[in-house]
Amino acid sequence: MRAPFPVEVTSALGRFWRGALGALVAASVAVPLAWGLPHAAAQFGSRHPDPMLTLLARPSIQFGLAAWVAAMTFAAFWLHGRAAAARERTLAWDGEDWILPGTRPGEPEQRGRAALMFDLGPWMLVRFLPHVGGFGGATWLPLYLAGDLARWTSLRSALWTWRGRTS
Repeated sequence: MRAPFPVEVTSALGRFWRGALGALVAASVAVPLAWGLPHAAAQFGSRHPDPMLTLLARPSIQFGLAAWVAAMTFAAFWLHGRAAAARERTLAWDGEDWILPGTRPGEPEQRGRAALMFDLGPWMLVRFLPHVGGFGGATWLPLYLAGDLARWTSLRSALWTWRGRTS
């Protein structure tokens, strides 16, 4: 089988990816607030408080809420760190291997395998596994169609059809 043509594409966080991450964090914060605030507003000024609101006086419930806020804060900072680490990466297919340049100047490029994880048409999520690097060396690259349809078609062809050497 003949290998697909060489192609090079830049991975950057597009509007869709940033929006999806923002919506995930916003939903995880908004859902518990949307559940609890109507109860609190209905009981404001009432002589007989709701038994659900009296649960908030328990230390275990207070600890659980504090842990939830801490987890959401940690998740927001972790997602921001992951987004910063994945700003701009160039993934290249040379006809034999996938190539991912180093993240810092002077760092060597990595050769490896790219696997298509999600294909939503104009947006893809690709996992790059270097040939050398051991456990945990995967790099996740969100790719989106940025107007260059010929390059996008070549990239899809390389990801969908080429399986390379089986060793």
